[in-house]
Formats: sequence, C-alpha cells, structure tokens
Amino acid sequence: MSSPKTALVLRATGAQGRGAVSHLLAHGWRVHALVRDPTDARALSLEKLGAKLFKGSLSTPSLTNTAPSTSSSTITGLDAAIAGCTALFLAQMPNWTPGGEAAEGAAILAAAQAAGVQHVVHATTLSLNDPEHAAKMAGTIVAPAVLGKGEVEELVKASGITYTILRPGWFMTNLTLPLVGAMFPQLVAEGRFVHSYGEGCVLPLVDPDDVGAFAAAAVEDPARFGGRTIAVAGEKLGIAEILKEIEKVGGKEFEIVARTAEEIERTKGEPIVAGSC
Repeated sequence: MSSPKTALVLRATGAQGRGAVSHLLAHGWRVHALVRDPTDARALSLEKLGAKLFKGSLSTPSLTNTAPSTSSSTITGLDAAIAGCTALFLAQMPNWTPGGEAAEGAAILAAAQAAGVQHVVHATTLSLNDPEHAAKMAGTIVAPAVLGKGEVEELVKASGITYTILRPGWFMTNLTLPLVGAMFPQLVAEGRFVHSYGEGCVLPLVDPDDVGAFAAAAVEDPARFGGRTIAVAGEKLGIAEILKEIEKVGGKEFEIVARTAEEIERTKGEPIVAGSC
C-alpha cells in the first residue's frame, strides 16, 4: 500500500537528485533514494538528511560513455525502492542508443503504475522547448540523448499518472568541480575556456538545486502543477559574462578560445562538442 507523502528519487546522488531529496524532505516527505552505492559519501549525506537508501541503478552509462547499451534489462533495485511511494522524481542520464532512454523510461513508469504512484515529476531538457529541435539534432551524436527525453515525456503523459514535466536549462554545476574537468578540461588545466558555442550564444543557466525545489512544489500542489510542462532557468548569460562571474569569485582571469569550424568538424564525435549551440 502506498504511504502518504513518500517519494522515490531516482539518481538520487546526481545534481538534480540531491536537490529533489533535500527539498522533498524539507516539505515533510519521506524520501526513498535509489543509489548505486549506499556506502558512497554522497549517498551517506542523503541518509544523514533523512532519506532511506535503496541500492540499485538505472541502466544508462555516464555522460561521456557513448557505447550502445540496452536499457530496461539492467535496471536494479527499482521495485523495492518504489514500493509504498506516492510520488516519483524521474531523471535519466542521456542515452546514446536510439530508443534506449524510452525503453528505460517505459520500464520505470510500469513499475510506478504497479506501485500506485500518483504523481511523476519528470526532469528533461530545455532544448525540447525549441519546436525545431529534432531537425537541428538530426544526424548528430547527441540526437538520441535529446530526442530520447522527448520520447519519455510522451510516455509520462500517456501513463495515466498525474505528471509535471520540468525542462531545466544549462547546469551551472557544469562549471564547478568535479564536472568542469570533463566538460571543459582546459579551463582547469590551462586557464583556457575552449568551447564550440556559436557567436552570440546565450546560455539559460540553472542551479540543479532549483529543479529539486520545483519538484517539491509540484508534488505539494498537484492541482496547480499537474499536467504542466515548465521551463526552469535562472538567468541567461553569454560566454564572456559567465567567465567574468567566475573570475570575480576565483580572482583569476581566463582566456576564452572558440574552436574553428575545422576543429568543430574534427571533434563532432564528442558529445559535449556536438551538443553546443
């Protein structure tokens, strides 16, 4: 039987998951946190806040691992974690296999239906706000990762469960340790911000913790937020403006280096490069 105000947070130690856990707990929810390693410091910090840890994982590989993968067959620990939950925070890593994220999402939603979940908060990407996103992504390495999130949105809408879809912008944590080392390695090693963003590109920035705040607000007030798709971003800044803010905090100047067209072509197989505007 489902318990009042009990939520499962998937990928609970991730940037969005941590925010969802903390904000749900602050609103009086009991939180089940699906974590890969319950002994990891990040997981233990959630337990200290009051979350109940469940060992398990979704199937999708890491951001930079683009090897094809199967999806729902390698989900572990979900049934135990979702038992008794009335709400689900659904966030998936990008899947580089066409249809992979949708297959994973379908398995998760089937478990949610079986468990009696009453509200799904689904975190996707602000890229889906662009009606031409599919055409722009066609043929790129990042297409399955972005289009897959749209496919899962449709599955969520068709699930029969009350839903709220959150479309966050570009995570500010991409520029903080440890993720900045993978996203922009030259920034850490050489003080050079090497990028492939087009001239005049403005990034809609968001603190992932804010996604958690929106998730908690949604399940607290389904009458207001149920059935809605909400863009989540804090401010829009250009590359130079972003670097100025980092320089203010760090007290160090950085060089901005835009890749040439030839360099972008050579690196188009790298998801971080191909995903730049």
